[in-house]
Amino acid sequence: MDYTVSVYEFTASLPVEEKYNLASQLRRAAVSVPLNIAEGSASATNIEFGRFLGYAYRSLKEVVTALELCTRLYPLMGRDSITNLIDEGNQISRMIHSLIRKIAPTQSRWPDSNS
Repeated sequence: MDYTVSVYEFTASLPVEEKYNLASQLRRAAVSVPLNIAEGSASATNIEFGRFLGYAYRSLKEVVTALELCTRLYPLMGRDSITNLIDEGNQISRMIHSLIRKIAPTQSRWPDSNS
């Protein structure tokens, strides 16, 4: 959830013309990560939990991609802070991927990589 708060804080600094575009998309994807983890944690089976973790993983990859797009669209905008958010997003995605492989290994179709 701390990561989601950081993404929200970052989106507040985007140009006003991005309010309903990139900022909105970033916020929705970032919020989806902890919400899917929370919803999945109430699952009856590990396979079902793994499915929700997969949703969170994909949403996080969407956040990272949108942040990378921000570095291209707004190169003068706090590149270090964007890079830090990208790095943190990639680190969290590796943790989620690892958890998916541990709790629902038969559901994981991803290779043994650092995703």
